[in-house]
Amino acid sequence: MTDFLGASEITARAEILNLDNKLKTAQIQASKVKNNNLSETERLKEVCREFESIFLGYILKQMRKTVPEDPIFGNSVAKDIFNDMHDEALSRELARAGGIGLASILYKQLSQIAIASYNQNKINNDLSK
Repeated sequence: MTDFLGASEITARAEILNLDNKLKTAQIQASKVKNNNLSETERLKEVCREFESIFLGYILKQMRKTVPEDPIFGNSVAKDIFNDMHDEALSRELARAGGIGLASILYKQLSQIAIASYNQNKINNDLSK
């Protein structure tokens, strides 16, 4: 069975990719505005959540590779795009809801490092005066 692309399917794929790019651009702009209003600790928490989201997305993609192809729906680019978008949205929601705890562990570790670095800089500044 060949995978023939009709003009309407090509147009639909182009529109989906265009909408996805617009969505990502809007999310980046919204996060910049939001990050300007957040404290350093809130930004660190957000970055840790985003890292967990990326990690969970990678896990979901790898898990999907282990599932055999569905003979009913076959394999198409549209299905792949849908699955990728679904995995990305699912990983964001999982991370936002607490995920697997990776974000909280990262936050604890990184905040301790940041505090230690801040204290060391403060000591160095006091000694240099």
